[in-house]
Amino acid sequence: MHVSSRKMNFRPTAYGISRTSEFRIPTNLNVHRSGVDWSSRIRPEEHACWVRWLDELKLLASLRIPRYYADAGAWTWCYDDSADGVSDPTIISTELHAFCDASSKAYAAVVYWRFLRSDGTLNVCFVASKSRVTPLRPVSIPRLELQGCLLSARLAATIQSEHKDIKPNKRYFWTDSNTALQWIRSDPRDYKPYVAHRLGEIDELTTASEWRYVPTALNVADVATREDAPPLQFDDVWFQGPKFLRERESEWPKDLKGSKQLEEALCERKIVNVVSSADCTSTLPVPNENNFSSWIRLLMTTARVLLFIKKCQRKCNRIDTELLQSAEDLLIQKCQNDSFLSEIDCLRKNKPLSKDSRLLQLTPYLDDAGLLRAGGRIDKTVGVKESTKRPVILDGKHRITRLLVEHHHRRALHRAQELVVNELRQRYWILQLRPTVRAVAAHCLLCRYRRATPQPQRMGDLPAARLQHNRRPFSFTGIDFFGPMEVTVGRGRQKRYGMLFTCLTVRAVHVEITESLTTDSTIMGLRRMIARRGTPTVIYCDNGTNLKGADLELKRSIAELDRDALRNDGLVRGIEWKFIPPGAPEMGGAWERMVRTVKSALRAVLKERAPRPETLSTLMAEVEALVNSRPITYVSTDPNYPEALTPNHFLIGTSSNGPAFGKYDNEDLQLKRQWRIAQRLTDMFWARWLKEYLPTLLPRQKWTRERRSLQVGDYVILVEPNLDRGSWRHGIVSATHPGNDGRTRVVDVRTRTGILRRPVTRVALLAPEMARDD
Repeated sequence: MHVSSRKMNFRPTAYGISRTSEFRIPTNLNVHRSGVDWSSRIRPEEHACWVRWLDELKLLASLRIPRYYADAGAWTWCYDDSADGVSDPTIISTELHAFCDASSKAYAAVVYWRFLRSDGTLNVCFVASKSRVTPLRPVSIPRLELQGCLLSARLAATIQSEHKDIKPNKRYFWTDSNTALQWIRSDPRDYKPYVAHRLGEIDELTTASEWRYVPTALNVADVATREDAPPLQFDDVWFQGPKFLRERESEWPKDLKGSKQLEEALCERKIVNVVSSADCTSTLPVPNENNFSSWIRLLMTTARVLLFIKKCQRKCNRIDTELLQSAEDLLIQKCQNDSFLSEIDCLRKNKPLSKDSRLLQLTPYLDDAGLLRAGGRIDKTVGVKESTKRPVILDGKHRITRLLVEHHHRRALHRAQELVVNELRQRYWILQLRPTVRAVAAHCLLCRYRRATPQPQRMGDLPAARLQHNRRPFSFTGIDFFGPMEVTVGRGRQKRYGMLFTCLTVRAVHVEITESLTTDSTIMGLRRMIARRGTPTVIYCDNGTNLKGADLELKRSIAELDRDALRNDGLVRGIEWKFIPPGAPEMGGAWERMVRTVKSALRAVLKERAPRPETLSTLMAEVEALVNSRPITYVSTDPNYPEALTPNHFLIGTSSNGPAFGKYDNEDLQLKRQWRIAQRLTDMFWARWLKEYLPTLLPRQKWTRERRSLQVGDYVILVEPNLDRGSWRHGIVSATHPGNDGRTRVVDVRTRTGILRRPVTRVALLAPEMARDD
């Protein structure tokens, strides 16, 4: 057969370039996985990798690949005098060999021609290659291997269509994936759509008999899937082809098709991803239990492994109760082999157990399935299952046993530990059963959510605003809102809100009526209060999340207040405006309690449902006077005991509209002495405040014990009563805010929705930082 160079040359479709550049991974594969924008700078290590790849491209400048196939391989030429030019030996066979491989980074395919002469000489030459990086979405290695097989079939089909004058007598497709080989040699309809669709296209381009197995060490396509591949040289195996192609076919790698070795290799490749030889002391085909958080998932995964093995043996096609029971027996056997290996060895050798064995009182024995069971004294019981009379023995400390106990704990709806104990004893004899059940319940996340309660710090000292005596009332004020209330205006109804000012020192109140809860309306209410009571020094206020039992509209309106505008208006008037943390009503209890007092008094005097605005203003003034006349010190039944101190004593000089405090004569009516009288009365009231009212604030009514302070890194759950039932908002403490006494009272919690600031009374500890790290 005479083949000219024109016929043997590859078509000028840039295959000579593609077969040298596409097989190498151009840069660090993490660049396209990192999510960096197109115009952003890449990291220095990725830039260094890119520069290194560009340097490798310079080495390709000296690389020369002959376009003539005869010059690309080791072919001994002879000269024919009868011909005008050089003639080639007689080619008796033309073969196409395609190799494919895949890794977690890329998959690739490379194709070679193999020409066989009549005198026995061979010529193997490189044709083309293709490589692709793996998708961003994680894909299993067997599926990537199948994708490499599909790329190999497509590349071979393209090469055949481009070579019009070269027709291969045989085609060979080589892969080192036994799983992919088994898929190709099976019915595509037995698999899921991802595998079935690719198998269908492979069946259209190739036949199952053309696929063969090659060890990884002899697979030349493996070079294209590694980032650490050395620079290319024309003498490398990549261009010259594998060495076994230059030998007889009898010396090629043996195919495992239809042999027992293939079945074992398939089963081993399926199990190797779920079994860790370092963690499993037995050779049972069960997954690693440490990778599962549920007994059902572990059981179903084991059943799927057994199903795969039985499918290879053509014995079973779906999971049934018998297969699930076999999976459970394997898991129990795995647990027993890990925990009672010495006892099982003694029983198999008919030796007595050691005296320090934990199973000595249970009279253990091995049943026909190889399971370790307890041989007790209740064998003659009638009407009892065999599994109850002779239960399998499990170690309560083993992971498989913990998953089984947790499964029954969930079936009992996280309640009734004795119910869980009773259910487990019907089939299993678990060593240290009750401690195991308690330990599982203690580590159950849902149970920990339900049991979690805040641990507030010991009640702190009163703030300075509560103890500022001999100061004008309302110098330190707390503001709260209540409402809405309906009033009748003409023939319609409108809403009004109550703006409550509470003096933090003498417990006096002042009520203003606002038409809305806008920032401007709030500022005008503050201005009216200042005109009547004087300018406060410090104003304390909460936010809408602290209003317990308040109307939803009121919460929403307060949350929409412009706090910056309020602060700026206060700064202009010399007022310091402070907001307490969200969800901490106890920090504003001094004015929160007064809202309830005002509402109770308002219900007592308000007879109409929607009064006129003038009526509502009159009623608010009467309520204000009524609340301010309440006693704040001890009320004695002794007529000689002084009158109980009230907030009105500091506002109007008396507790109500009754006679003034003290006795005076006509000489005291002189105008020059009025200021002395007023000053003396004020001093008397403050002296009584210090002696009678201040000592009542000394004891701590609650939160008397010292608690552990929350620390950065603690895993906590937020106690929020407004969340839906069955919902928990948890997170990690990112910052702490200690009080004046050094105890942490406010923390910042990092959650999925952002960082939230909450008091420690609304945060429950789930796992300390040290325990969570362990």
